[in-house]
Amino acid sequence: MLSYLLFALQLAILIWAILTGRKRIFKVLKNAQTQEEESPFDVDGQILQYIRERGGMAYQSDIVRDLGLPKSTVHKAVRRLAERGLVEVRRQGRSNLIFSREAGQRPSA
Repeated sequence: MLSYLLFALQLAILIWAILTGRKRIFKVLKNAQTQEEESPFDVDGQILQYIRERGGMAYQSDIVRDLGLPKSTVHKAVRRLAERGLVEVRRQGRSNLIFSREAGQRPSA
């Protein structure tokens, strides 16, 4: 009798594990689909648009705050934009000042 009870308990635990595992898998898949929708270049475009709206220059900390993006994401995106020649990054004390280089805009030294 005890062995049947233990078997039933193990079976119930197995079914519970399968059901909760499926829920987790579906949740992970749903999150992966939403993350694929926003590529890194969308973030780059958001940052370029933000800089354009601010007259061609903005502090990196303002970009982080106003766009609600993580510091690391903004840093990587600004670095990509600088490598592509679309922005110029200047150190201003403890902050980075980002200048747009689009349409012939070139900040004076």
